[in-house]
Amino acid sequence: MAEIEVKNGLFKPEIMSKELLRNLDANSVWLDCVNRNWEGEIKNQGDTVKINQPGDVTVKTYVKGTPIEYEDPKGNQVQLVIDQMKYFAFNIEDIDAVQANIELVSEYFKRARSGISLAKDSYIATKGWSEIDAGNVLTLEGNLTKENAYGTFVKLRTALRWANALQNNGRGFDGKQPYAIVDPSVYGVLLETEQAIHATTAGDETIRRGTMLRFAGFDIKESTNTEQKPEKHKIIVGTTEAVTFADQITKTRTLQDKDDFVAHCSGLYLFGAKTVQPKALAGVEVQLEGEGE
Repeated sequence: MAEIEVKNGLFKPEIMSKELLRNLDANSVWLDCVNRNWEGEIKNQGDTVKINQPGDVTVKTYVKGTPIEYEDPKGNQVQLVIDQMKYFAFNIEDIDAVQANIELVSEYFKRARSGISLAKDSYIATKGWSEIDAGNVLTLEGNLTKENAYGTFVKLRTALRWANALQNNGRGFDGKQPYAIVDPSVYGVLLETEQAIHATTAGDETIRRGTMLRFAGFDIKESTNTEQKPEKHKIIVGTTEAVTFADQITKTRTLQDKDDFVAHCSGLYLFGAKTVQPKALAGVEVQLEGEGE
C-alpha cells in the first residue's frame, strides 16, 4: 500500500491529529478535572514524564544578631508513565466519493473520538478513585437521599479543607471551585434536594466546562464513566492538583489499498495519568433508596 496524496485537508494526517485532540478535549468530562502541567514530549508507549515535587520549607523565628540557618528541602520525584495505547482504524470505500461527502467523513471521526473519549474518561475515573488518600474516603450510614445529600457533600468538602486542598475562599489552588463527579442516578437525587431546587445562577462567575449544578461548594459534573459496583455509586470530589494527565495522538495515516478502491484510515492515541496529590481527592460510596431491595 502507498500513502495517498489527498488535497482535502480532512485527510491530511497532521490535520486529523489536531482535530481529534481538539474534539477529545471538548467532549471529555474528566479532562476538566485533571491538570496537564507535565505533558512533556510523548512519542511512544512507555515514555515517562518526571514530576519533581518540592519538599516543605520550615518557617523559623528570626532573632536579631543570630545567623540565618538554611535548609535543604527534601522533595521527591514521581513518574507519570504513558502506558495506555488505543487505536482506531476503518476503511473508506471509493475515496473520491467520500471526499465529496464531508458529513460522512466527519461522522467516522466523531465515532472514533467517542470511543477514545470513553476509554480515556474511564481510565482517569478508575485512577482517581483507587488513589484517594485513605483519610479522605468517607462512609455514609444508610442510603443517599434528598434529605442527607447536601450534608454528605458538606462532609466531603470538609475533608478536602482539613487536608489543605482548598484555600480559605473554598477554591482549589488552581483558582477554581472544587469539582464533584457523579453518575446520572446520584445527580437525579441532587436535583430533588431543596438546595438544588432553590439554586440561583452563578451570574458572571466562571463555571468549569460541563458543570450541571453548583452544590455545597462543588461544581457538579455528571458522567456515565464512574466506576460502580452492584447497587453502589462512587462519588469523587477534588481539585485539578490531584491528578495529572498527558496524551498525544502520535500517528495518523491514510493509505490507499493497491488492490481495491478503498482507503485505510487509522490513528494511534497514547495517554497516561498519575495521582500526584492524593489528599486533593475525597470520595464516598453510596447506595440509593430502592436499590438492592
